[in-house]
Amino acid sequence: MFDRSAKSMKPARIGLYGNFGAGNLGNESTLRAVIEQILRRWPDAQLLCFCTNPQDVRTRHNIAAFPSEAVDKTAAEGAGSRGPLGRLARILRIAFQRLPLELVHWVRSLRAVSRTDMLIVAGTGIVADYVCGPLGWPYDIFKLSTLATLCRVKLVFLSVGVGPIRHPLSRWFLKRSLALAHHRSYRDEASKHYLEKIGFNTDRDFVYPDVVFGLSQGKLVPGVRIGERRVVGLGLKDYGSAGRPESRAFREYLNAMAAFVSWLQGHGYAVRLLIGDIQYDTPVVQEFVDVLRSRNIPTDAPLLISKPALTVEELLRQVGETEAVISARYHNLVIALIQNKPVIALSDHAKLDSLATDFGLAQYLVHLENLSPDVLIGKFRQLENDVERLRPYIKAELDKYHQALDALYAAFLAESNAPVRAAGALR
Repeated sequence: MFDRSAKSMKPARIGLYGNFGAGNLGNESTLRAVIEQILRRWPDAQLLCFCTNPQDVRTRHNIAAFPSEAVDKTAAEGAGSRGPLGRLARILRIAFQRLPLELVHWVRSLRAVSRTDMLIVAGTGIVADYVCGPLGWPYDIFKLSTLATLCRVKLVFLSVGVGPIRHPLSRWFLKRSLALAHHRSYRDEASKHYLEKIGFNTDRDFVYPDVVFGLSQGKLVPGVRIGERRVVGLGLKDYGSAGRPESRAFREYLNAMAAFVSWLQGHGYAVRLLIGDIQYDTPVVQEFVDVLRSRNIPTDAPLLISKPALTVEELLRQVGETEAVISARYHNLVIALIQNKPVIALSDHAKLDSLATDFGLAQYLVHLENLSPDVLIGKFRQLENDVERLRPYIKAELDKYHQALDALYAAFLAESNAPVRAAGALR
């Protein structure tokens, strides 16, 4: 399929960047999908992942990994920053610790990037700053994009999610980085339009499905019953907590979900609790089980199944054992859809709105703000009535998504050995 010259017969060297190794199973499924697609086309490719936790990526994905950060920014920014003495300590720490470490990291990253032929910013909602500020993902993307340009390494933004981008410095970092790319594609029209609104020209850019829709189907399993009960997957997240589990929005969210679980159990369903992020969602599941117990709602099998998922494989299996999935986690829904499961999206972000709308399932979209058990129950009844119609529809949409992703990988991988060209030249 790929016609290489004699000069380019050496194995392709491809760098991957993303928020990988941090315990978010949606991001890990993104990395796994991209690795599968590359190796399917180039089995001899040499892969290097720039990520927050290289050891985790090496263990999970069996590829080389390099730290994308010079320091742990969260710890560095949070320690000792209160009061005049705290601010002084922070300034001194930046001047005498972080800046020297950053300079060293730029040099080491330059060496690592120079040993690649292509750098892919791979999927996920990483073109944003709403959870990290300008010195998080925006700065790291700018660093790697700049180094790729200096080394004449082809730069690809692959079906990424965009926004929110709130800080002016973040916008500067990200717009400069995107302008350096040879290929830019987004996972939904909303991401492309967001960049247009902040003044970035997207005329030569593309919209393709989220790369997780291209995840291998080899190990997927059919839905099962526990006794006579069908299983519904319920994805939980730290909605409304803002780091404070006692917050009103978080408590109302848990109460609404608890009432919904009680209704499901009373109508012959078992409920499997799902997570999307190990770090953030695991304590939410524990808190939620406590809420169920306080209301005398059964928390043991077969009525409730709450087992941790620490890997993409485990999450795939757990979702595969359900009849339908209701979740606020974006990739819980994608992983359900690739297994032909009907879904209800619980949205607190434009990416979930786009996912449901673009897939033709907007009628099953519920916004988490002012969530009520009655709304959830009504949507689930609608889903029950439509399930026989939905399964062939989902299968047909998946076929379209697979074809689109095949075209996407062909578009930038087929030309990976071509000379470096101006940004946006791949069409």
